Amino acid sequence: MKIEIEDVDSCNKKIKFEIPFQEYDQKVKQYYQRLGKEVKVPGFRPGKIPIALLEKKFGPDVKKEVLSNLVSDQLNNAIVEKDLRAVGQPHLLEVNAEEGTDISVSASVEVLPTVELQDYSGIELEMKTPRVTEEDIDQSIEAIRQRKAETITVTDRPAQEKDLLKIDFTSKLGDEPFEGGSAKDQIIQAGGGQLVEGLDKGMIGMEVGETRDIQVQIPDDYHNKEIAGKDVDFQIVLKGIQEQKLPDLDDEFARNVEDKNYESLDDMKQKVRSELEEFEHKEARKAIKQSLATKITEQNQVDLPEGLLKEQVKFMVEQARKKEGKATGQTQHDHDHGHDHEHDHEIEVTPEMLQQYREPAMKALQEELVLDQLARDLKSEVTQEELEKEVQNMSQLLGGGNLQQIKREWEKNGILARLHSRMKRDKTIDAALEKVTIKEEKVDRKDLIADN
Repeated sequence: MKIEIEDVDSCNKKIKFEIPFQEYDQKVKQYYQRLGKEVKVPGFRPGKIPIALLEKKFGPDVKKEVLSNLVSDQLNNAIVEKDLRAVGQPHLLEVNAEEGTDISVSASVEVLPTVELQDYSGIELEMKTPRVTEEDIDQSIEAIRQRKAETITVTDRPAQEKDLLKIDFTSKLGDEPFEGGSAKDQIIQAGGGQLVEGLDKGMIGMEVGETRDIQVQIPDDYHNKEIAGKDVDFQIVLKGIQEQKLPDLDDEFARNVEDKNYESLDDMKQKVRSELEEFEHKEARKAIKQSLATKITEQNQVDLPEGLLKEQVKFMVEQARKKEGKATGQTQHDHDHGHDHEHDHEIEVTPEMLQQYREPAMKALQEELVLDQLARDLKSEVTQEELEKEVQNMSQLLGGGNLQQIKREWEKNGILARLHSRMKRDKTIDAALEKVTIKEEKVDRKDLIADN
């Protein structure tokens, strides 16, 4: 089949081809043969009905269906043969099909634009990595120490700062209680800042069994607008005191940290430093990977098919609505009574949506197209073994389970495809980083925060 491709613009192609009449005629005859076995005509057995009779009875419908199927199939074959990366379905422009002659077809199709990447090897990137300080090391070790703390019940003294207190409380605004203003067996840390300022510190010095009245002013920006900015009277009943006993900071403590094999406290400090430095290096590398993706995209601005842009806007609107639903605490069941809301109520992209989301949608799609071409240029691929290993790692982080079942579920709901895409992106940018200049610099954390 002879196929002609005409460039309308970078995102649209016109396809022209001819279908030989003999091919069309053969398809019609095959259709009549199948039809003769399926329909019932008085006086004829199935399969023995004359084609002339079938043609007289069903001719126009048969020819219309055969032509439609043949044009559709050949159009899709043409798109595949010419390696056109089509966006959405093609649109028929013209079909000339006179009896006894070859059928000429023309159609238009939106395509992903061809991207020829400019040389990016001259890009220079600054990778600023925070210095790991003694304070950072001490804080990390102290966090481990806090996790190892024992909780001991106290009966021989009043409550002190940092004690864990078990309390019942009621509260009133004036003489009236309010919703959410009471609780039983609440565990709070004295002076820990969990409650309204002044309330937990007001419990310091209380004895077990004591009842104390405390009045506090609720901040103006408090989430409960009923009491925000007002004086509230609390009545506290202290039911129990516990304190946390931290392990001594010594070699024995270091050796007892599970899965770390620290030989001593000094060894622990050295290895914690190495772990923190490795973490900071990975985080800094993540930042320059995104920076490189942005710079290469800026070097290679591409036109976008309008259909693809609308699909991206629709996706962003759907994500925004899901996020809004979570923020308001609305569950899927509350929202649509168990039905697939997005399926039942297909989002129609309005001009207002296009205006609001056009710029971020274009930015996201341009980066995706550029990185896709970069992956092609660098021949970046994710092997099945790499994907399996990442699925295994992620499933372990989520608590384990049957790996093949997890993989089937992820494949069904699209998680596996997104994981593959993320891994391919990372692999592509890692390869591109080898071709650019990276200037790594150790900086104080406060300077890094100031720069951002």
